[in-house]
Amino acid sequence: MNRSFDFYEFVGIIIPGAVVLLGLMSLFSEARTLDNAGVSVGALGAFIIIAYAAGQLVQGIGNGLEWVWWKIRRGWPTHRALAGKLLSADQHKRLMKALRADKKIAADAALTSPSECLAVAREVYSIVAHAGQAGRVDRFNGNYGLVRGLAAALLVLLIAAIVTAKGAIVIAILLALFVLAMQRMDRFGRRYALELFVQYLLVQNTPKS
Repeated sequence: MNRSFDFYEFVGIIIPGAVVLLGLMSLFSEARTLDNAGVSVGALGAFIIIAYAAGQLVQGIGNGLEWVWWKIRRGWPTHRALAGKLLSADQHKRLMKALRADKKIAADAALTSPSECLAVAREVYSIVAHAGQAGRVDRFNGNYGLVRGLAAALLVLLIAAIVTAKGAIVIAILLALFVLAMQRMDRFGRRYALELFVQYLLVQNTPKS
């Protein structure tokens, strides 16, 4: 079966998978199978396939990682935005007014639980996407997926380095990179939520032809 990888699969799955594979090859020299002196097209193709599979597993770790992170942060970005913590006071007021007036949104977003907030966010995204205004939202989501995967990959490498006692310098570098990836994940998560609801307001304020 022939198929091409889309943007999200490449940045969100293949890149984190490749990072964890190359990292493990560096930590365990006996695991190195790619020779820089001569990498064939077939070997590269096999590596991409393995990286894709590894990336799927890494993103599974990333799902747990993000759940813990947003629990610590007291709510997912979309939930916090609906609660008025990311938007300005004026934006939040206009958003609540627009959501209550929108017949496509069934729930009262001001009183929703986290699961209901997720449902509202999905409905909002479908409206924005249908209007053809989801480009910037998708870019933030793609970058979020990338750094979430990188954070999970770095966590795996950090644990491997600690277990195998690779030295304080290696562990410190991996720890610093992991913290940086988490910081970027937090930033892109907040930017995604902010952009999603801002675009929704723009769509709602656009005169219908």
